[in-house]
Amino acid sequence: MALITALPGKADELGKAISEGIGFIRQHPGCLEARVGRCVEDGSRYVVEVDWTSLEAHTEDFRESPLFAQWIGTIAGLLDRSLLETRHYAPQ
Repeated sequence: MALITALPGKADELGKAISEGIGFIRQHPGCLEARVGRCVEDGSRYVVEVDWTSLEAHTEDFRESPLFAQWIGTIAGLLDRSLLETRHYAPQ
């Protein structure tokens, strides 16, 4: 799960970029499902939830692939990197 916050004045633009860029995540063979949501209370915040086949599919395979560079390229300059938070969760 990634919590992504837009730079001031870039919320709508970031939302469009995430919607376009999530296709790069979905193309990775380790991605089972990927979805995005916009925060109701703070429209500058988005959540990207991805179900991976394994932690390594994300942290090693995807992050070292050209798809990761394409994903980051779509949102670069629109998000506040200092507020970016990425965590991994397992079903209970």
